[in-house]
Formats: sequence, structure tokens, C-alpha cells
Amino acid sequence: MKHRQTRIYQDALVLCSNAQQHIETLPRGFAYLADQLKRASSSVLLNFSEGQAKRTFRERKRYFSCAKGSIYEVAAVFDLMRGFNLISEKTCAANIAACEQLAAMLEKYR
Repeated sequence: MKHRQTRIYQDALVLCSNAQQHIETLPRGFAYLADQLKRASSSVLLNFSEGQAKRTFRERKRYFSCAKGSIYEVAAVFDLMRGFNLISEKTCAANIAACEQLAAMLEKYR
């Protein structure tokens, strides 16, 4: 399973771990954000992995596109967390930058 050694896979794992750290800090009343962040960050890794198993570029591209959509969703959750004053501007910006980098890698990946 060569995809496990790719930078995209490794960065997606870091994204999941980072998301979990933020989920654990959310106060009561924000379970919906925790759930959304957990599902979206997991979806990045899972869609990328599933796409790697597809035979044609067209099939892979479809899964990579779903993974990229989930990255945008993760970024939106971090924006919401910032909007609700649950994380600092610096933390939000760092997470958005990580999402942008991962999305760019996925865009170029074949």
C-alpha cells in the first residue's frame, strides 16, 4: 500500500490528529462542530486512500475531488470555530494554511 508513504496521506493523518486535539477543547453546545470536523477530516484520508485503489485516472480524480471538498469543509469548520471565538486567529490561520497546502497537493496528484 504505497499510498501510505505519500505526503498527502501523512499530512491527512496530521490533519485528523490536529482536528481531534481541537475537538477535545470544544465546550458544551458545540458537539455538531466536533462531529463535522471529525467526519470531514476523516473523509480526506479515506477518500484519498480509496481513490488510490482505482484503476483509471478518471475514477481516482473523482475520489481526490471528494477529498479536496472535505478539506474545504475542514477549513470552514475552523473558520466557524474562529467566528465563535473558540480558537485564536493565529490557530485558525495555521489550520487554514495546512488545509490549503493539502488541497494544492491533491490538485496536482495523479
